[in-house]
Amino acid sequence: MAIGILEDKYLEHVPGTALLSDLGLIHGRQANEAATLKRGTGKDSHIILIPQPSDDPNDPLNWPKWRKEACFWTLAFAATLDGALSPMVGPGYVLLSNQFGVSVDEVASSFGSILLGLGCFMLFQNTLAAKYGHRIVYLSSVSLMFISCIWCAVSPNIASIKASRVFQGFGMSALQSLVASTIEQIYFVHERGSRTVIWSFCIMAGITLGPLLYSYVIQNLSWQMGFWFVTIPLGISIFLVFFFVHETTYIRQEKSSDKTSKESEKQSVEDAKSSTDDVVVPPRKSFISQLAVWNGTFTDASLFKLFLRPFPFLLSPVTWFIFLSHGLQTVWLSLMPICSSTIFTIEYNFNATQIGLTNLGGIVGIVLAMCISGPLTDWGTVWMSKRNGGIYEPEFRIVFLLSMLFGVFGYAGWAVGTTQNMPWIGAVSCIAMANFSMVVAGSAAVTYLLDTHRENALHVLALSNFGKNMVLYGFTFFANGMIARKGVKISLLILAACQAACWLASVPMYIYGKRVRSFIARHPRLFHAGETVNHVS
Repeated sequence: MAIGILEDKYLEHVPGTALLSDLGLIHGRQANEAATLKRGTGKDSHIILIPQPSDDPNDPLNWPKWRKEACFWTLAFAATLDGALSPMVGPGYVLLSNQFGVSVDEVASSFGSILLGLGCFMLFQNTLAAKYGHRIVYLSSVSLMFISCIWCAVSPNIASIKASRVFQGFGMSALQSLVASTIEQIYFVHERGSRTVIWSFCIMAGITLGPLLYSYVIQNLSWQMGFWFVTIPLGISIFLVFFFVHETTYIRQEKSSDKTSKESEKQSVEDAKSSTDDVVVPPRKSFISQLAVWNGTFTDASLFKLFLRPFPFLLSPVTWFIFLSHGLQTVWLSLMPICSSTIFTIEYNFNATQIGLTNLGGIVGIVLAMCISGPLTDWGTVWMSKRNGGIYEPEFRIVFLLSMLFGVFGYAGWAVGTTQNMPWIGAVSCIAMANFSMVVAGSAAVTYLLDTHRENALHVLALSNFGKNMVLYGFTFFANGMIARKGVKISLLILAACQAACWLASVPMYIYGKRVRSFIARHPRLFHAGETVNHVS
C-alpha cells in the first residue's frame, strides 16, 4: 500500500502510476531499467519525463522554453480578464437596484446570466477544440469577450444586459477549462502543478481585482464605463493570443514494445519503456506558419459524436470528486462578490467603493497561495514519490486539499465574528483564508484530474464547470434575499458546512483513487473513446 493508497486487485500497472525518480526498486526490478528514458535537465535531471516526448521538434512537449512560456502567460493574462468579467459588478448591485428600480436579486441574476452562457457553451467549446484544435477556439473566445463588453456598455436596459452577458459567458468558457488541457499538452507531469496554480491564481486574481477596480468606476463615473475600460486589455489579449498561442494539439503515436490486449495500460510504468522505431523526423515549422488560424481538423469524428463524448464521464468517480472539491468550492467563494454588496451594507453600511476594497483580502490570500503552493505541490509530489520507492501516484496531489479547511475556518470565523462586533478587517481576513483555500486546493484537484484522465480531462472539466455554473446561476436568484432574511451569520455558517462536506470527499478519493483509476482503465469504451486522426498540414 502506497502511503495509505489501496493497491488495485485487477491491474498490475494502473495508468497514472509512473516512474518519477530513479531511486529504489520498482515492482521488484531495478530502476536502472529506465536508464534509456528521457529525463529533465538541470535540477530536474533525475526526473524521468512523463509523458515521454517524441523526437518531433513540433511536438509541444519539445517546444523551446520561451515558446511554452509565451503561450502559457498569454493565456494566464487572458484568464485574469476572464475571471474579472463575471463578478466585477457585484459591489454596485445595491446601487444598480435603486437605479433600475428592481430588487438586488434581479440585478444579480441579470448580470449573472453570464454564468448561463458560460455553463452551456462549456460543453460545446470542448467539441470545437477536439475537432479544430485549441488555437481557433482561444482566438474566438477572446474576440467574443471583447465584442460582448462593448455590447454590454451600450445596453439601454436590463434585457439587453442579460443578452450581452450570455454572450460574454460564451467567450469566457475556453479560458476556464481549455487551459488545463493546454497545460497537459505542453508540460510534463512534474511541471504541471505549479502551472495549474498560476492559472488558478490568475482567474482568482481577476475575480478579486475586478470588483475592486470596478467599484471606483461605478461610484465615481458610471456602470457602463467599467465595461469600456475592460475592452482595452481584451484588445491587447487578442493581439497576444494571435502571435503567441500556437496550436498545441498534437497526435503523439504510442508504440509499445510490450503489446497487450489492454489499451488502458498506455502511459503506465511499462508504457514508459516504449520502443523507438525508425521514424522520419519532420522539420521544425517556421514561426510564420504557426500563426495560421486554421489548422485543419484533428479527428474524423462528427461534431455530434464529440458533443456527446463527455457524458459517459459522469460514471467516473473522479468527475464527481472534481465537481465537489473544485466546482462547488468555486461556487461558495463566488457567492462572496455576488453577495458582498448586501453583506457589507447590512454589517458595516459600506458604499460601493468601500465594498470593492474588501477584495484586497482576496488578493492577499491568492498571492500567498501562489507563493506557497506553486513550488510546494510539485516538490511535494516528487518528495512523496521518493518515499514511495520512486513511484509517483496521482493521489499524492490530493494531500494538498487539506487547504480546504482554511475555507471552512474562514467562513465559520466570519460568521462568529458578526455576533462579536468584529471589525471589517476581520471579515477581510476571512475572505483571504477562503481565497487561499481555493487556489491551493483547486489547483491540486485540477492537476490530479490531468494525471488521472489525461487527454480526456477536458471532458471532465466541462461537466464539472457546467454543473458549477448552473448551481451558481441558480443562487443569484435568491442568495442576496436569503442573507437579508436569515442574516449574515446563518448564511456564512451554511457556507462553512458546505465547504467541510466538499473537503470530506477527498478522503475516500485518496484511499480508493488507484482502484478508481483501474476501473477507468478497464472500461475503455466509456472513458477512452478515440477517433481517427486526420493528418492535415
